[in-house]
Amino acid sequence: MTKELLFSLSSPSRDDLNVYGFRFGSGAKRLAILSGLNGEELSGMFVASQLVAFLEAQEAKNSHLFDGEILIIPAINHFAFNMGVRFWPLDNTDINVMFPGFDQGETTQRIAHALFEHLQGYEYGIVIEDRKDRAKCLPYIKLIDSPYIDIEKAKDFGLPLIHLKNFAPTDSGSLLYNWGVWNTKAFSLVVGNKGTIDMPETQEAKESIIAFMSKTALIDYAVEPKTVAPRLIEHHETVVIKAQAAGVFSPKVDTGATVAKGDMIGITYDALCGHIKERFFAPMDGIITCMYNYPLIFQHSVAYRMVEVE
Repeated sequence: MTKELLFSLSSPSRDDLNVYGFRFGSGAKRLAILSGLNGEELSGMFVASQLVAFLEAQEAKNSHLFDGEILIIPAINHFAFNMGVRFWPLDNTDINVMFPGFDQGETTQRIAHALFEHLQGYEYGIVIEDRKDRAKCLPYIKLIDSPYIDIEKAKDFGLPLIHLKNFAPTDSGSLLYNWGVWNTKAFSLVVGNKGTIDMPETQEAKESIIAFMSKTALIDYAVEPKTVAPRLIEHHETVVIKAQAAGVFSPKVDTGATVAKGDMIGITYDALCGHIKERFFAPMDGIITCMYNYPLIFQHSVAYRMVEVE
């Protein structure tokens, strides 16, 4: 393993932004993994760092561990991490809508350009990211519906759900989409809540990437086969349950729970007098894939997402 300074960006008011990568193996560029494009991706940063530790330990045991080169970049937006904010704090812009970047543009465009210069040419790419809303979800693989996706390879992660997301205009500036345009088979692993680290979820995410590396013959390492076949979920297959009233949200089930039609899955209380304002009931037999993850829920917020049991 080698730790390498990939690029540095000077700042007028604080230390330089130094972005480091960890390289394993040699030869053909096989896989790049990164996280931390925003300051709330603590789970993603932790997963990437644990992968660095795992590969370093395995490399010490097996000198022939790697088939080609693997690059891991655990964090990019250090300033946002340090300040506890989501976007680049100097102008509140999102790095992950700036790809492939522009070396003469605004700061986040230049960061995206410098980063993308190091990410081109890899066979596979994994970006570990969080959700943009206040939601706790099962870890899943996200693909943007485009000519560049590989659904069969997405199954190699062994996670229960693969979400095929409809293309939106804003996706054209994302790393996931641009990796595909530049001939890298790219996957988004969505894990964690904003600004928190859930240890069981991050462990599951780490193991899924190890499974992908093993099944793709990127590393010489055996993993236990998964008993649950991955399921492709398109946008229209997700049932959304919205709150009809604002108040204090009290979920009665957790993500991953299998529920029957009519089961009560949550309650909203009046924030001032404590009366029950709304009860949530499962509209079908299914699995809770996501749920609202903040004590105060707002009217018309998405309280739960479900998929039918096959």
